[in-house]
Amino acid sequence: MSEGSTSVRSRGAKLRRVLVVSGAVVVVLAFALVVCRASFGWFFPVASGSMEPTIKTGEIVFLRYDDGVPDRYDIVAFTDVGGGASVKRVLGLPNEAIVIEPTGDVRIEGRLLRDDPQRPGLIPIFDSRLQSIGEHWRHGGTLVDPWSLVDGAEPGPDEVWAMDGSAVGRGAALGLLALHDRVDDGRLLPCGERVAGNHTVHDVAVAFEVRVLEPGGRLRVQLVEQGDVFEASAPVYAGELDSRVDVFRTTPDGIDYLDYGRATIPLGEWIPVRFSNVDDRLELEIGDARMSVEYDRNSPHPSSRTTEPVSLGERVRLGGEGIVMQVRSILVERDLHVVPRGSFGVGRTLLLGPDEIYVVGDASSSSRDSRDRGPVELDRVFGRVEAVVWPLDGFRRVP
Repeated sequence: MSEGSTSVRSRGAKLRRVLVVSGAVVVVLAFALVVCRASFGWFFPVASGSMEPTIKTGEIVFLRYDDGVPDRYDIVAFTDVGGGASVKRVLGLPNEAIVIEPTGDVRIEGRLLRDDPQRPGLIPIFDSRLQSIGEHWRHGGTLVDPWSLVDGAEPGPDEVWAMDGSAVGRGAALGLLALHDRVDDGRLLPCGERVAGNHTVHDVAVAFEVRVLEPGGRLRVQLVEQGDVFEASAPVYAGELDSRVDVFRTTPDGIDYLDYGRATIPLGEWIPVRFSNVDDRLELEIGDARMSVEYDRNSPHPSSRTTEPVSLGERVRLGGEGIVMQVRSILVERDLHVVPRGSFGVGRTLLLGPDEIYVVGDASSSSRDSRDRGPVELDRVFGRVEAVVWPLDGFRRVP
């Protein structure tokens, strides 16, 4: 037998072994997929943008099969009455009374959903790491501007703005940076592009870093909702280690002091500040100090001619008076907003049955859900979304 014939048979044997092994792998994988689909879950392509920005159009999610009662804020898959299937977020559970208020807030059994640990996080609408402060924030007046871009700090991630408040009078708006972008149900993309929304969002939060270089006045941050201006104010004077922090509300009828505390504001050091107004609760962080206070419903805007909530003008301001300070790393976020549109549970309370849930899309302005079609029966729910699995570079757990 020739050496060439032996080599040919050897290569043929190796090829057969590769084919056998490959076939076995395919069979095992196919079996695993069948078992996975039957026992654990399967993949579901999302064809609409009703869950953006959480799940984008064209992404594929992994569903964990589960026909039990979901938790609040779970994203579930269910069969539509007219055929097909949808994925939405659960807001109301069986036997609960739910109402979508004109502000876009959700009340369950008459209470706002402030403390639910599964509540989705806030959505960025401005980030100075991606956008320029100088382009999106108003500063100064027609004749005098105490604000300036720090020398050597380029617009973008390293952008730093300084304010010389030595000539800024008490309570003057001249010492405040003011976001002139609208606070709506849009969002900020990772590339820095802003997707504009169509509906005003009333709940907003701001975070930034501040460094006080010279004392002699106050650090101030404001959030505006409807007819109320909520302010956190901290005097910074030479020789004082701890500053008294006041949180108050200015309404069309006057000033309402809500809370006070103490905060350490060391000179020359960057410290984080965060002020939020979500579901009628103010939360303030200055350095290591924390404050939280709840308030009654907002005052109507004085220019509103209807009973609908109206929040106009510049909604976020930060800065000070009488001090020399610098700010950087500004982040503005808005709450998840449910557009008050539809016939079920909108403007008036809807009582869910023992086998019903109430679902809404995160992009509520474009979502068709329980507001329009009514509650979803539990026997139509067949899974919960666990993760986005395609495209691969977008893999992530779904909150």
